[in-house]
Amino acid sequence: MNHLLKAISEANNHLLRENNIKNALQECISALGSNILVDRCYIFKNEFKDGVLILNYEFEWCKEDVPAFIGSPELSGLPYEAFPGLFETLSQNLPMYGLVRESNNVLFRETMEMQGILSYLFTPIFSDDQFWGWIGFDDCESERIWQEEEVNVLHTVARNIGICLNQDKVVSKLETTLDELNFYIKSSSQAKWEWNLKTHQITYSFNWNEILGYTIEELGSNLEVWKEKVHPDDYDVIRNQLFNYIFKKTDRYDGVARIMHKKGHYVWIKYSGIMLMDNEGTPTKIIGTQIDISAIKEKEIELAQQRNDYDNMVNNLAEIVFKTDLNGTLIFLNKQWEKITGFDVKDSIGQSIFNFLTHIDPASFHQNINQSKVLEGKLINHKEKKIDVLLLLSLQTDLKDNSQFILGSITDINDLISLRKKLEISEQKYRFIAENTSDLVVQHEFNGIVKYISNNCDRITGYTKEELLEQDPYQFIHPDDVQEIIIKHENILQLKNEVITFRFLKKNQEYVWFETSVKIIRDSAERVIGIQTSSRDISQRLEDQEEVKLALEKQSELNDLKSGFVTMASHQFRTPLSVIYSNIELLHLKMNQSINKEEIKMITARITSEVDRMTELMNNILLFGENESNKLKIDLKKIAFEEFIERLIETYYQQVKDGRKLIVIKQGIEQKIETDERLLIHILTNLISNAFKYSKDCKNPELLITYFDTHYKIEIIDYGIGILAEENKHLFKSFFRGSNTANIKGSGLGLIIAKQFTELLNGSIAIESTQKNTRVILEFPYTQV
Repeated sequence: MNHLLKAISEANNHLLRENNIKNALQECISALGSNILVDRCYIFKNEFKDGVLILNYEFEWCKEDVPAFIGSPELSGLPYEAFPGLFETLSQNLPMYGLVRESNNVLFRETMEMQGILSYLFTPIFSDDQFWGWIGFDDCESERIWQEEEVNVLHTVARNIGICLNQDKVVSKLETTLDELNFYIKSSSQAKWEWNLKTHQITYSFNWNEILGYTIEELGSNLEVWKEKVHPDDYDVIRNQLFNYIFKKTDRYDGVARIMHKKGHYVWIKYSGIMLMDNEGTPTKIIGTQIDISAIKEKEIELAQQRNDYDNMVNNLAEIVFKTDLNGTLIFLNKQWEKITGFDVKDSIGQSIFNFLTHIDPASFHQNINQSKVLEGKLINHKEKKIDVLLLLSLQTDLKDNSQFILGSITDINDLISLRKKLEISEQKYRFIAENTSDLVVQHEFNGIVKYISNNCDRITGYTKEELLEQDPYQFIHPDDVQEIIIKHENILQLKNEVITFRFLKKNQEYVWFETSVKIIRDSAERVIGIQTSSRDISQRLEDQEEVKLALEKQSELNDLKSGFVTMASHQFRTPLSVIYSNIELLHLKMNQSINKEEIKMITARITSEVDRMTELMNNILLFGENESNKLKIDLKKIAFEEFIERLIETYYQQVKDGRKLIVIKQGIEQKIETDERLLIHILTNLISNAFKYSKDCKNPELLITYFDTHYKIEIIDYGIGILAEENKHLFKSFFRGSNTANIKGSGLGLIIAKQFTELLNGSIAIESTQKNTRVILEFPYTQV
């Protein structure tokens, strides 16, 4: 057995510490082979080739003087069909082992005998629930009879290898997630502030108006203004915390407090700060952030109401349930207290529980309170009669404020005379409380194996009790969370209580977020005998928090859009209306004079031009609004693209006023495309019109069409004023217009409409610009998926 334990320890150590997966696997099989006294240890990896699952001989360890077969063509590229029964067994996550001479598979037996193998053991490797391959162990000197204990242990190592393989896949996903997290942090609606510890001036920036209603100017730079707005009950806490941080009594400054809004109500704020110091270590300033969490607090209040509902349920239990602070002062009693003792609950709250108990030493009550414990004593009722009772005590943590309290039950055991029956009742009551709580209560051995689970497991996880008992819980934990739980597990084994948050795989293959309190279990002799966990599903709470965050971000976007629209409308609509009005007045004036047809034609042309401008602007706004409200419907059909381009030019650009033409250049063999003609017309007319509008010196814009194997590219090129480099980042924002376009008519919506419609057609858009020309590049697939 010692050699097995040593093999597992060394193998797992390589899997955990080695960053390169190939090196880890090679070191792993070397540790296994050298410690479990076999002649050869190797790994076959599965691979699909031309639709057939084959075996590849990837890793090998051999004892000295035993021939190696790594790289041998006879052992790689063979299909599973050559070894009947091998795939059927291993793919069910079952090991195979035995003597070579007893195998009924002739090819398998000949292949093994060719290598001088007498006895074998194969155990499968699964990665992310997929049959990845298997480990083999050969004995070439004796017909070794594999014991079930050896097989089970090596099967466990194969599972660990599967977990290690899966971690490689997770790394890239984790890196992407971290990038996204950095983006969300940078774009969050946080208000920032800076306190200069030398001048005592405060500088405010970012989002203060959205959170508290004050502008930065209204807040000023005086510390007293900030003090006046903090809730009186929170001020001393913040002040003490801040000065402890400045004088380095604590290493962090963060928390939650209430701050008065400009309208007079209080807003819940989560705050944090970091201190900067000069080269001599003297604090110089504190930079901090604050974010509105009022919506989250409302959810917490809602959860507190649910807790009250739970208390009501407790009042209907047959035994006394109580809560005390750490000194034994009663905080809660259910209604059963009045039925059993005759004392009023309201009168009893606030008294010491020892006013009603005898035969229990208060010191014993507090001793080892970090673990659940059972005490026997006598309860005094209102007639001073003493009732034999059993107390079940446990230390709990209030998740709202992290305060600790003692939760217990009192059971009448007058009719129980034997110690065995007393212990049975104690366990029964404990189970009763566990089964009537909304939490999932589980008891584990030190290695994590489940020994007891409450009856509500089916409702919470989808599994029956039988499916979870004797199981390793790590198989249900999200791979990304396993490492953190392993660390927590080590702390627990050092007799530390922990609270862990992780994702649990339900039977329906969906992950839910669990918040789990963990504590050590002791027997009556204070010996540590196991681990107990209490888990609750907090997925909805986390989802609510995310919804609040998204709602705040969406509100900010809507505010920006509204502001941009008002600015654009006040400018873009006023200008053409002024031109139309002034030309109508001019027209009236001319009507009282001798009429000159050319002058009238020029005036009406100006009016027509401005009406066209307003029509284009309104059409773009309507299209933009239709898309933003998700009411835009896509009508896909196959069309001849070049014929479509010819019609578009003939309709819109056949007779440009200044005589310019659109130059069309084609490359490659034309193919039919699947698209929405209406959307594609809007995209191209916006971009081509821009090309005519911004070109100068009467140069003709160009339309370049290129056909590729899987997609086609459209390039619209103008030789105009170009786009300023510092303004490139704003090109696709609503109502944005370049600073060099002040004298050119436009709405600031053309490019964003083109971008949105391009993405609706699964395409991409890019812009390259210099001071001499601008090139807009569109790429679309031939077929829409």
